[in-house]
Amino acid sequence: MKRFSEYILYLIFRFFLSLRYRIKVKGKESLTPEALSKSGGTLFLANHPAEIDPCILLTTFWFPFKPHPVAIDYLFRIPFVRPVLDLIGALPVPNFDSSSNSYKRRQIEKTYQRIYETLDQKQNLLIYPAGGLKNDALEVIGGASGVQTILEARPNINIVLVRITGLWGSTFSRAPTGKTPNLFSAFGNGLKVLLRNFIFFAPRREVTVECCVAPQDFPWSSDRLTLNRYLENFFNAGGAEPLKLVSFSCFRKVYPAIKDRKEQEEISSDNVSDEVKTKVLKELVELTSVPSSEIKASSHLALDLGLDSLDISQLVVSLKEIFGLSALQSSDLTTVGSIYLYAARLKTSKSEEDIIEVSSLWEKEKNRPKAFYPDGETLLEVFFKTCERMNGFTACVDQISGEVSYSKLKLGVILLADAIRKFPGERIGIMMPASVAVNVVVLATLLAGKVPVMINWTLGGRNLRSVVEQSNIQVTLSSWSFIDRLENAELDGLDDQIVLLEEMRRNFSSFAKLKAYLRSRKKTRSLLKTFRVDKIKPDDSAVVLFTSGTESFPKGVPLSHKNILSNQRGAYKLVEAEGDDILLGALPPFHSFGFSVTGIFPLLAGLRTAFTPNPTDGKKMATAIEQWKISLICLAPTFLKNVLRVASEKQLKSVRLVVTGAEKTAEELFEKLSALNPQAILVEGYGITECAPILTLNPPDQPTQGVGHPLEDIHLKIVHPETLKPVELGKQGLILARGPNIFKGYLDPSLPSPFVECENHSWYQTGDLGYLDERGYLTLSGRLKRFIKIGGEMVSLLAIEESLVQSAAASGWQLDPEVPSLAVCAVEEEGKKSEIHLFTTFQTTADAVNQALRESGMSNLIKIRSVIKVPFIPLLGSGKIDYRRLNSKIEST
Repeated sequence: MKRFSEYILYLIFRFFLSLRYRIKVKGKESLTPEALSKSGGTLFLANHPAEIDPCILLTTFWFPFKPHPVAIDYLFRIPFVRPVLDLIGALPVPNFDSSSNSYKRRQIEKTYQRIYETLDQKQNLLIYPAGGLKNDALEVIGGASGVQTILEARPNINIVLVRITGLWGSTFSRAPTGKTPNLFSAFGNGLKVLLRNFIFFAPRREVTVECCVAPQDFPWSSDRLTLNRYLENFFNAGGAEPLKLVSFSCFRKVYPAIKDRKEQEEISSDNVSDEVKTKVLKELVELTSVPSSEIKASSHLALDLGLDSLDISQLVVSLKEIFGLSALQSSDLTTVGSIYLYAARLKTSKSEEDIIEVSSLWEKEKNRPKAFYPDGETLLEVFFKTCERMNGFTACVDQISGEVSYSKLKLGVILLADAIRKFPGERIGIMMPASVAVNVVVLATLLAGKVPVMINWTLGGRNLRSVVEQSNIQVTLSSWSFIDRLENAELDGLDDQIVLLEEMRRNFSSFAKLKAYLRSRKKTRSLLKTFRVDKIKPDDSAVVLFTSGTESFPKGVPLSHKNILSNQRGAYKLVEAEGDDILLGALPPFHSFGFSVTGIFPLLAGLRTAFTPNPTDGKKMATAIEQWKISLICLAPTFLKNVLRVASEKQLKSVRLVVTGAEKTAEELFEKLSALNPQAILVEGYGITECAPILTLNPPDQPTQGVGHPLEDIHLKIVHPETLKPVELGKQGLILARGPNIFKGYLDPSLPSPFVECENHSWYQTGDLGYLDERGYLTLSGRLKRFIKIGGEMVSLLAIEESLVQSAAASGWQLDPEVPSLAVCAVEEEGKKSEIHLFTTFQTTADAVNQALRESGMSNLIKIRSVIKVPFIPLLGSGKIDYRRLNSKIEST
């Protein structure tokens, strides 16, 4: 049956290609069994001028060789392409141009193993040595290492060289626009051309395919640069391929428009400091082994230094670490000079803005029910009740899913739940950014009778291994669209257990979809019984979140349905949403605020939400706010600063309320928002992961004080940090909390209990310091672990940081407005004097810093021991400063 399907597919492709191409084949007769006599399979090495050439080459060589193509993995995600690739046995290879991470590196290892197995079975492969479409008239392989790696591992294979010409200028090539063409559009346009020319009369493009067995001078055992130069010489025999345009019409001359591809004038790297150049050269020397004296600003990374896409992606990781270049991409780097410019911040990476059309229904849905938080004891019960109430009204939107109604959301949850039920383990890892999909996966996991474990991909391998060990997850759900863009992430412990949603969706049968649809018509109680989750209790775990691991390994925090629902209901009473409100969901769902407040809460309350996946990209968030007419924003101060820095008044005109928390909010944010939108209100709140997460919030209709008043049913007590005795009203102390929103204990039972007994009640120790005023409003002083004792006094490291920021202008320090420029750490050892160390991104001395502290009125007891200059202040995924990482730098010096 498979052979018959292959033959039918071959005839279909052969027929359609003949309608638009006149193909001439040279040299195929030389590919005899005697010429291909080595014991292994055959590797067909071809140039890659256009997206259509795999179809041409496969129809040319399918009989008798049946070569399996090695294709970039994004092609496997295209619905109408995937079945064809599966049928012909194509092998996927990750695209390192978009990002580099440990998952992709693991996939490339698996691909090589499959290549070796295929060749060992004396089967054949079609590979493009350049790894992608050519950009110009010449085929450039540069430092690509794939072919050399295969030859080193399997020297017993046969090689066939293939040169295809005549396609440069095709709409399937990069010639018209300079960009990789969209396959849907290219094939669609091709079909239109055939129809407009009555199918059989379309002008044909002449294409030549030349092939030969590797000659005697083929460099079998050479280094990769020598091998690549040999292949380039073969592919470019005769020089640069001329641009060839073929009319779209047999009746008149109609050609594709050719975009002017003149390179923009490059910014000179002469102004880059010697310090920056030295650091860049050091990385390049280590990566290439080329002496620094031979590396020039004009040196091309691929052509001159021999770097392949994986090398360049590793270089990007190093540059981000050294220079703090958060937005840098592999595609930005072409020459050494370009690295200098990015490293010196004289050039910034381009940020793509994906805009999709906003429907009239989104802007104003007629008769939309008012946002309302229904009764229910579990997240599932509340969600399905909201689905019944909202039905076809819009629930949420993002750039990938578009606008999704409650009925569609419910159907997706039910369909996915059946598949998740089959996975092993009581808990399922979920690693995705803020999006429609992640909330569907969370609810589907609960409906499957399992507990979602939200994975923080920024933790690093050490901490992720701890997360897997503590939660005992065996499967982590993610998506290819996310992982393909996930840069500089080490996913050790997760790489081999990741299951992609795209693969799951592909396996949904028509019967499964029909069953899910019929189930979606059921009422809440019946649906919960169907999935056997009607016995879930309010105190059962609804999610496991992990702390960021600032001081040690991340701690697993199981939050119950009761914890989350009571917290959301309390917050809703203080900030009641209006019927036409739209919330921005940008915080990552591994963040407690992102999971509950900007993720699950709006779906449960019937509040429309627009998701955007990257809270560090202020430009995209500002665009999303304008595009989706956002009225409610909930962001940590660091991320809010990203938006306010780049947003215009026009972009923020729809905003009426901004809620922030997770760290102290600088006064400049209040001022900046007021300047951009005087009608918008900015309020502060206070929350902790263990508290689901909100403890206090400033009501928008009352005067702001500190971080606000405790939510309903939440009680706070201020006690002495050491004696745990209550302190007087208005006096600073350790903040204790109790209420239905607070968790019962950490996932790891060996961890010390965070609870203490005080006045006949069990209280959660927040670890934060603050005081209550006569109205019951809380003001934070800082983190207990961010205090040290000097001369018998408790000194706030946060206060030192704030004092130095205020002294920056007078001291001549240049602070970066986008990210933190300084951080204070301390070392305390028994029997030794406490030491305070300052990390900065600017040049200064301890004497200058201490002088600034004196002039600002800080105590004479406070003295900075040393100033450590760093390229950037590291941040956690939540946007907070990574003090543990900075402390490790002190320990290593």
